Amino acid sequence: MRTIALSLLTGAALTMAPPLAPPAAAQNIEDIITGAAQSLIAQELDKNAYIAAQNTNTISAYRDYLERFPNGVYRGNAERAIARLGGNVKPTEPAPTDSAAAVEASLGLSRAQRVKIQQQLTTLGYPTGGADGLWGRNTRNAITKWQTANKVTATGYVTGQQVRLIGQQAGAAPAPVPGDEGADYQLEERLLGLTTSERREVQRRLTTLGYNTFGADGVFGRNTRRALADWQRDAGERPTGYITADQLRALRQQS
Repeated sequence: MRTIALSLLTGAALTMAPPLAPPAAAQNIEDIITGAAQSLIAQELDKNAYIAAQNTNTISAYRDYLERFPNGVYRGNAERAIARLGGNVKPTEPAPTDSAAAVEASLGLSRAQRVKIQQQLTTLGYPTGGADGLWGRNTRNAITKWQTANKVTATGYVTGQQVRLIGQQAGAAPAPVPGDEGADYQLEERLLGLTTSERREVQRRLTTLGYNTFGADGVFGRNTRRALADWQRDAGERPTGYITADQLRALRQQS
């Protein structure tokens, strides 16, 4: 009798006990698989986004990558690429959208494009001190001089339209002849783009100062070239017979 009661009590205790929990590994296996898959997908998206930025190879493309993946695997590469292209990786404050520097930055010029523009400016008579794609003081000065000669706001920073104009002028410019120093002065005068009325103004001002051009018809012929050369000689300038932007300003001040 005691044996039967003991057996009944043991069975009841077993029936009332909570079921055993599954092993921890089996319980979390689904979460582990899901997390691993998500990590692989994130890595693939990160990689594809950086490859896309590389293919475009512009400052804006690399910045777009960094905005999407601020802690991405290729963050360091993207920051170095931005610096190589002349951009600021971490600007202290956003530049005004209407500033000259911001306009140039929005072009996203590549290193190769910057080198080409430096070469074109030098060809046009505005030396940049080298063509390495790094736009320092010499290049900014060259851009400023070119802008002044072309009667646009002299900021030292280019716009998209100015980049195209520099390219057009450099393509149309004749190759410099070694030892022919006058070729640079002819080119500089041509780049001023003087209108007929402005040419007449030059002739009238020269005549007023005592350098007779024998007429103000807007055509710079032999008499005007001689008058210009005489005025330049008396002003302590090289008597080339071709006027520069600086000389035009001086002529206006004198007369």
